[in-house]
Amino acid sequence: MSYLFLFLSLISSLAIAIILRFSEGMSRDRTVVIASNYIVASGLGIVLSSNNHASAGVYGLGIILGLFFFLGFMMFSKAIKFAGLAGAVTMGRISLAIPVAFSLFLWGENPSVWDFAGLGLIFLIILSWEGKIGRISPLLLSLFLVFGFLDAAMKFFKLHFPSTDEGFFLVILFFSAIVWSWTYIIMTKRKVYRRDFVTGLLLGIPNFFSTFCLLRALVDIPGYVAFPFINIGIIILSAILGFVLFKERLTPRRVVLVCLGIVAVFILTM
Repeated sequence: MSYLFLFLSLISSLAIAIILRFSEGMSRDRTVVIASNYIVASGLGIVLSSNNHASAGVYGLGIILGLFFFLGFMMFSKAIKFAGLAGAVTMGRISLAIPVAFSLFLWGENPSVWDFAGLGLIFLIILSWEGKIGRISPLLLSLFLVFGFLDAAMKFFKLHFPSTDEGFFLVILFFSAIVWSWTYIIMTKRKVYRRDFVTGLLLGIPNFFSTFCLLRALVDIPGYVAFPFINIGIIILSAILGFVLFKERLTPRRVVLVCLGIVAVFILTM
């Protein structure tokens, strides 16, 4: 069952990329898209939460992560403009090194030799996917740290607050993101266009389930398996769907890397 939740988290993450891809050139302000998605995400959390009891620590963690969720989206948008899609996406995927390192050295998870082999193969694929990244700018480094911090924080929540309902925790997190993002929109006097607002509401559905299902999966699946699985899965499926839906070119090198990615996933989950 845990691997089903992990797969659903992967599919939801992929749906986020597809929605953003379809909305390219249509959205006037991605900040509004990002801010409005948290409205639906919070609503889904309310519907799916089984109780509304949490400690002060859970509230504090949710409020802080709400800010970093918003900042992460903003950094990602700016990184795409600054370094291009290749640099931004690659750095976002490499950030899995942070939760994996925490899982291995801080939280005492014990991978096998095969697990290390699978992890090594995944890092090789990610680093080779877009070719040379180039000099790491402060913006890309910040993106790496924020994305890695958010993934590690999900594992931290499951370890330290196991009795807290995942849905209610996400209500706190996404409601916090609503406050942070809409405060920013009001302070910067940005215009809210209907198309951006509706796109964001649609985006909120997979955004919620990507995190909700990941939290459910982390109950039984080690972090050093879950985070690489999600990252390499997004890369492989995005490449395939990009080729099928958007006629994006799939080079022979990427075909080989997709095949290696499938092998890596098999090694980690066998």
